[in-house]
Amino acid sequence: MSGEIAGFCPMGCGQTLFEGASGYITCSSLRCPRPTAVADLLDDSETEHVVVLKQSTFTVRHPLRERLDDELLSCSLDEWLVSRPGPPAIPGRYRVRWRGQPDATWEPLQ
Repeated sequence: MSGEIAGFCPMGCGQTLFEGASGYITCSSLRCPRPTAVADLLDDSETEHVVVLKQSTFTVRHPLRERLDDELLSCSLDEWLVSRPGPPAIPGRYRVRWRGQPDATWEPLQ
């Protein structure tokens, strides 16, 4: 079954989403730069923070759940990383199960 989906295309196209015959949510706008963006986001199984540590900088990919209620704007993991004098682990890419310090787990990723 296919039909319109309530919600907005994350690429800025507006209320243009529909469910295709295969069940994937797609944008109907011909100008959409990535019509499969919603399906791609929903297909991502990562539910934890992904942190890339470098010697003097870091980046954090926040889990999608932190978009709710703007929680990512006050992410305590990000605040904790900023407050540190250096990286908390050797430089690399990590899945971080953040429950606050000292209850965080850092799992190396490839």
